[in-house]
Amino acid sequence: MNEAVTEDILIQELSRAGIQQDDNLIVHSSLKSLGHVHGGAQTVINAFLRTIVPGGTLMMPTFTFSLPMWNMPPYEKATSPSRVGRLTEVFRQMPGVLRSDHPSHSAAAFGPLAEELLSDHLQCTPLGCKSPFEKFYRSGGKILLLGTRQDTNSILHLCEVLAKLPYLEVAFTPGQNFEIAVMKNEKGGIVEFRLYQVPGCSRGFTQCEPYLRAEEVLKDVTICRSRSQLLDVKALVETMVRKLQEEPDLLLCRTEDCSICPRRRQVIRPKHPGDNCSPETC
Repeated sequence: MNEAVTEDILIQELSRAGIQQDDNLIVHSSLKSLGHVHGGAQTVINAFLRTIVPGGTLMMPTFTFSLPMWNMPPYEKATSPSRVGRLTEVFRQMPGVLRSDHPSHSAAAFGPLAEELLSDHLQCTPLGCKSPFEKFYRSGGKILLLGTRQDTNSILHLCEVLAKLPYLEVAFTPGQNFEIAVMKNEKGGIVEFRLYQVPGCSRGFTQCEPYLRAEEVLKDVTICRSRSQLLDVKALVETMVRKLQEEPDLLLCRTEDCSICPRRRQVIRPKHPGDNCSPETC
């Protein structure tokens, strides 16, 4: 498709791909993968919302990675820019869109479930139990990787948590199981938070794609010019938790100079009978 992309064309393409009215939807995105879009990011977001209204909720990551060790400024809910794509930055600023309080891995949402999904994120691990991503999994819905692959899929970090992988105790900083994130409070003061179950490297996440295709969990779709992936969140989580219990190093990258995956691989030990858990035990 070489013509300029319009809102109506996008709605047709989303519907053809399998996204329907009243779907709850997480989007990870590469805006440029669509080609030239009339109206840019706002047009794409409008198409998503028009496709899933009135009963669906749209959620996107708005991660800021506000950790001093990465020289990132403190998180401010209203103003800190999302660092995971143009679409997410435009979305978080739209009227009616809510954003969670988390200093490093905030999410934004619009729709009937938005407040429920985003509440109390500050009390949770970044992407684990009771986080917006775990709540989305419990509510049911779809994940669209628009022009991206599984290495952008935050729900896979949730799968690591639900599979209770021992390497989650290994943080980027050697010798500790947490990192420090910072945010500004209402008075402008800086508050520090310890982050446990720190989401690690995601470069190895594409290694699960052949398995997900074989299990018919991953559907390859093309939206305009964008080669994309569509998944049902419950099927993804339940399938991947089982797989990670069998093959706990599946998502760890093989890059020699990675700052965390080699150390995480070292802590994996053979499982014993009875060690298995279920997503239902979170």
